[in-house]
Amino acid sequence: MAGALGIGARATVSPAVERKMVWAGANLSSYEEASAALKELAGLEISAQRIRRAVERIGQERLEERKEAAARYEQMDQLARQVGSQAVEAPEVGVISMDGGRYQRRELFGQVRAEGQTHWRESKVGCLLSMRSVEAAEDPHPELPDWLLESRCVRELASPMGPMGLQEAAGAEEPEEQSRAWEGPELVAKEVLASGEDGESFGRQLGGRAWQRGFLRARRLAFVADGAGINWQVQQEHFPQAMPILDLMHALSYAYGASRALKEPEAYVRWAGWIWSGQVDRVIGELDEYRRRLGPAPPDGSETDARQWVDRAWTYYQNHRSRMNYPEYRRLGLPLTSSHMESTIKQINRRVKGTEKFWTGRGSEAVLQLRADYLSDSQPMRQFWLRHQANQTGSNAYHHSP
Repeated sequence: MAGALGIGARATVSPAVERKMVWAGANLSSYEEASAALKELAGLEISAQRIRRAVERIGQERLEERKEAAARYEQMDQLARQVGSQAVEAPEVGVISMDGGRYQRRELFGQVRAEGQTHWRESKVGCLLSMRSVEAAEDPHPELPDWLLESRCVRELASPMGPMGLQEAAGAEEPEEQSRAWEGPELVAKEVLASGEDGESFGRQLGGRAWQRGFLRARRLAFVADGAGINWQVQQEHFPQAMPILDLMHALSYAYGASRALKEPEAYVRWAGWIWSGQVDRVIGELDEYRRRLGPAPPDGSETDARQWVDRAWTYYQNHRSRMNYPEYRRLGLPLTSSHMESTIKQINRRVKGTEKFWTGRGSEAVLQLRADYLSDSQPMRQFWLRHQANQTGSNAYHHSP
């Protein structure tokens, strides 16, 4: 025993202590910080290595439950999937969103990789947002809010950064007084999923959890994301009935980037107004004129080449024009941005991302699963611990879908 309340390497911990170890290891910034916190706050001397083993063990149990739930969902026919679970109350407004975070994989160091590949890997993160709002007969806010013309988030998204910097830019917060200029739907509850698996596997996880939470029975259902192709593949396959909405801030950032490269700030004012009012075809038309006037973008052009930015914006709007009817989304009381998604990714990244953090596949997947569980308002870990304890003692426990 290490100290009066110390726990030796071979000692068996109580269920209450095990829960503390797993919570600290999954939520604090490192296992070392978790060890220090348990000593300071609970008088428990537990090594970082032992906390890591507990997190990986319990995380693996949750991963097994996740696999079982995804398999049940995959075996459903299309009609059963679309009906959704009757065991829970459907949200008034259901909003599904997904995006990617970043983390480093230890085993990829030193390996021969294709050009452009690194040891950084993308985590998939999804949010199921239960929301409420009022529908209107017409667009309740037809005028572009002035603060969007000076938005920090839009400016940073449009800066020529690598993919690691883009995530922080997307999560940039606007001053509170500016955010009140336009009210989106009210958040009631949030469910979070996170995984390092591929997009197809994550789509099944997201679809299965949405089914469990009754989202497919919501009267108003939306899927909000940025322009990444995998997001819209998942939407088409698992949520075809959801209203597809391109995140407004990403949409505006392409207009801002093109206008800045052209050195015509007044163009952004004009384009932002058209995007807000659902007139993206007018933006595409003007960008097309610039493309003809400037000529084609060279394949090896610099990041300051206006032709690159104009062509990039034109292509982006062509690909997503059907997801940019913002007046109709406001009328229906649906969100225009993936701000809740972006803030959730920052919360996930706070645990797994960092130049000094290196993960094994087993360790990263366990932490991603548990971190998402602890961020979910339905508190899935509360029911998990009941099932876990029942399995240890052989007693019965109230069953709840994982």
